[in-house]
Amino acid sequence: MKTDKSEERLKAAFYKLRENKFKANLPFLILSEELPDGQAYYEYGDGRIEIRLTKTDNNVYNDILVRELNTVEAYKVRRENGLL
Repeated sequence: MKTDKSEERLKAAFYKLRENKFKANLPFLILSEELPDGQAYYEYGDGRIEIRLTKTDNNVYNDILVRELNTVEAYKVRRENGLL
């Protein structure tokens, strides 16, 4: 039973972090092994999910938009990552 309580606290903290990111107008980062190295999903408070690529050049980080997911793709990413 202790594990269940710990899991619930972890889940609550996870959702709180996501909510706080959205309130601060910041994206929530979703890492996925399905994406190539350097790419990640960025979920925004308005419902958009983008795939973005982060590159470094001489310790300068460049964030490049790969593409925005359509509604069906975004739903799938949320479902697969327990965000529904």
